[in-house]
Order: sequence, then C-alpha cells, then structure tokens
Amino acid sequence: MPEISPQAPVPFGPYTLIRRIGAGGMGEVFLAREEASAPPRALVVKKVLPHLSENRAFVGRFLDESKVVVRLNHPNIARVYAMGEVEDEYFLAMEYVQGKTISRFTKRLRERKQRLPLGQVLLLGELICQGLAYAHEAKDESGDSLHLVHRDLSPANVCISYRGEVKIIDFGAAQSTLKEEQTAPRIVIGNLTYMAPEQAKKKGVDRRADIYSAGVVLWELFAWHVLPQKGDPVERWRRAANPSWEAPSKHFADLPAEIDEAVLKALSKDPKDRYADAAEFGAELSRLRRILAPDVTERDLGAELSAVFQREKAAEDALLEATLRGNPFTDETTDRRDAPAIVPPTALAFEHRMEQPAPKGPLEETTDPGLGGPQSAPTRPAGPPVPSGSTRVGFGVALPAEEPAVEVSLLQEIEGAAPGDEAGEGVDTSAYDTTGRTRFLYLAVTTYLASVGVGFAVVWAWLSLRG
Repeated sequence: MPEISPQAPVPFGPYTLIRRIGAGGMGEVFLAREEASAPPRALVVKKVLPHLSENRAFVGRFLDESKVVVRLNHPNIARVYAMGEVEDEYFLAMEYVQGKTISRFTKRLRERKQRLPLGQVLLLGELICQGLAYAHEAKDESGDSLHLVHRDLSPANVCISYRGEVKIIDFGAAQSTLKEEQTAPRIVIGNLTYMAPEQAKKKGVDRRADIYSAGVVLWELFAWHVLPQKGDPVERWRRAANPSWEAPSKHFADLPAEIDEAVLKALSKDPKDRYADAAEFGAELSRLRRILAPDVTERDLGAELSAVFQREKAAEDALLEATLRGNPFTDETTDRRDAPAIVPPTALAFEHRMEQPAPKGPLEETTDPGLGGPQSAPTRPAGPPVPSGSTRVGFGVALPAEEPAVEVSLLQEIEGAAPGDEAGEGVDTSAYDTTGRTRFLYLAVTTYLASVGVGFAVVWAWLSLRG
C-alpha cells in the first residue's frame, strides 16, 4: 500500500486510514476513523502483511481468534472491534486507548525520581484482576467456557488512560499460545520475567498462571525495583521455572505486612497455593485499598499519568480532536516537526515474545531448564534449527526478523525501551532472584575469613622464628 500522505487519507472498508503510526512485525499500524459510528470514533487499524496473509496457519488462527476476542467487552480489557478482510487484506480494528502502558508510565516516573503511590498501585492491581476475572469466565455462543488464559500479562500489556481507565491488551494470545504449544513443545510464548513457573516448564496452565503474572507486575510496582529483561536464555528460563521471591518490603520498609502477604501468595510456586481465581485476588487488593487508601480513585491514577505526560497528552488531544472533525494534518499543532510521537498502546497488540532456549544435547532426551531431570521431547523437525532467545510471534506464527521489523519508535513509546533495546532491557537486573547476591556475599565473607586466617598464620610463623 502506498504511503498515506497528509493530503489524502485512504478509505479502507468502513474506516478511513488517517495517519501511519508505524510498523510491527505483523503489519502496518494506522490511526483511523470509523465513519459508520455516530459520532465517528478514532481507532487503531493494523493491516496484516501480504506474506502473512498467504500463510494458511496464520490466517486460520487469525480467523479462529476473531470469533473469541471480539466477544470480550469489559472496561478493563482493550476492545477489538473487528477482525476481517477488506479487498484481500486482513486487518484488526482496535480501541484507541489514549494513554500509556505501565512499562512506559513507570519508566517516566523513575526518570523524574518519583514513585507510584501505594493506593494507586492497589487500585491498578484491583482493576487488572477485574479484567482477568471477566476473561477467565467468558463463554462462547453455546454457553461453554472459552478457557481463556492471557499467558503474556506484563507491564507492556496493561495500559492506563489519561482518565484513569486500566485496560489489559491482547487477550487473543491465549488461543495462539495453546495452538503453538501443540506443535512446538520447546517454545513458550510470553515474557519469561513475568511467566508462571508451570508455564516456563511447559506444563498445562490455567487461570492461576495469570494470577502469578499479575503478582509479578505488582511486586515490581510495590518494591519499585525493575526486574531483569535480558540475559542468557537458558538462565532466564531456569529463573522463571524456579523463582525465588523476597518480600516487596525488603526494598521499601514502609510497606505494610499485608501487602507482602498478598503479593507473595499470588507468587506461590505451586498454583494451588495461590489465589483460587482473579476475583479473589482482586477482592483482597480492594480490601487493602479501602483500609490503606480509601479515597484513591481512577481519577487520581489518570491525573498522575497526565501530569508526567503533559506535553504528549496535549499533542494527542489536538490530534484526536482534528481526526474526528476532519483531516488532522490541517491542524498546525499536530503537524509540527517537534511534536512528540503519538503511538497508542494497542499499536503492538497481538505481537508477543516467543522464548526458545538453546537445547543441550539431542531433543529426544533432554533436560528442560528447571525441570531437574530428563524429559521426553519430540524429535526436532527437519529444517533449520530454531535460534535460542526471544523473537516475536503473531497468531502462533514467527514474525520475520528482516524488514519490515518492529519499528524502534513503537517499542520506545509503547514499552518504554531505551534506544537499541528490547522492551525494558538495559535496566537494573538484581531483584528477581536473590541467589546471585547470596553467592556473592558468601564468596566475599569466605575470602575475607581466608585472608584473615592467612594473616594470622604469617604473623605466628614470624613470631616463632624470632623466638
């Protein structure tokens, strides 16, 4: 498709594509206007790349999931209005959430030497749990459970609007993940840092895996300590499969003991020791909020976000206003070269990380990181080996590493990544597992005692010779 020019917005089915926002691994992303709604509304349209449209596996899963995700209608889940085809081009039409992801928000707060208030973290967790509870209970047309599990919940997949709305992005990944696991047993879709141990071990997962991931997100916010996002793939996999958590209050002593208890219960290694469901976890967070910060509302959360993104919000307000009344490029406020990037959080929706550890030995009899013993695994299929590390997938299909790749500006704006980094990389990595710090302290103490012992021996020998 030709580049959309400021003077010529392009009709696309029931939508008008106004401005190209960027490109992900799955396709181009546009700010669009839906003409049929009254009044017209702004939304995000992602057009699938032509070569993916020719991939039968991709298209099959795309169409399967469209039946699921368009049914999800909850204030704490970012809407997918439509998934379909226009003139032989597949597309997704998604809610335009005017705001930022948690990862982007917290990065800006840290840059300003600020911390998200306790009451707002509790409210944020409570609303995440409400969205999870709705999705976990969602049913199909026949009244049967959809068995949805997000499996990729992380700060990059939860956004906050300037009005304080909290919305989970990408519940469609649940179905893709399930199908991917059936065909690629050593691949896990999701972010290992926030992944439940049973998911990292390739065991069956249920809604409690999402509770664990929500617990990781909240641990990071309560402790205000950034978790690692990079490193050796096998070591990261081991860490996910065998987590070791310390209480958030170890980093902030003023946290009440009830906060530690609630978060650590969600982070229990054994799923049966966690909260039974998201509603129970959310109810506990709500109880604590009513005790510790009863006056906190979504308005406070939105005001906090608006304060730290004041310039970006003003530019986005002007762009959306112009988009809804006509051609936004006629508005000089939004057409300035120094205007901040305007990228809604849903621009990277339906693109997820695929983690593949470097195999050690033949796959017929191997040891998956963290399992502690030999595990049966299918023979590697013919063809080039799957590289270790992290790549992106969409609807169960690996997205190309070559052009068109995910544009750096999208990652920077949506996920808070530094230039040249994947989301969240290049940050302090000392908090997730305390084993490394324990070993360091042990080594330091042992070295010190050994040095003292050698010193005493030398002095004793010298005195003996003098005597």
